[in-house]
Amino acid sequence: MNAVLRLRRRIRRADRRTAAAVAIGNVVLLTMLLAMAVGVLPGFEVRTREQESAVQGSAARIFGCWLAGGLLLFAALGTIRALLAHLATMLAPPALLILILASRM
Repeated sequence: MNAVLRLRRRIRRADRRTAAAVAIGNVVLLTMLLAMAVGVLPGFEVRTREQESAVQGSAARIFGCWLAGGLLLFAALGTIRALLAHLATMLAPPALLILILASRM
């Protein structure tokens, strides 16, 4: 039991560094998913409408699983800063992109 408490304390002490790493990692992942969804990423070029739908569906599944997995992991570990950084960096960029695109219409 004592080892578990020590591990939990070490994890919570590393929360600031973890939050920074999570934010950077999420931004990189979102950039790659966007490049994948629009067909810019090598290996994901689309030629037909069906291929485009399949690639966009894969990107959406990766996004959803990464969001849910991160929320569950950081909540279970009790790392509040990392949890909030994960939530903010996963939801803010897509929301801003949608707002920018909607304002152009």
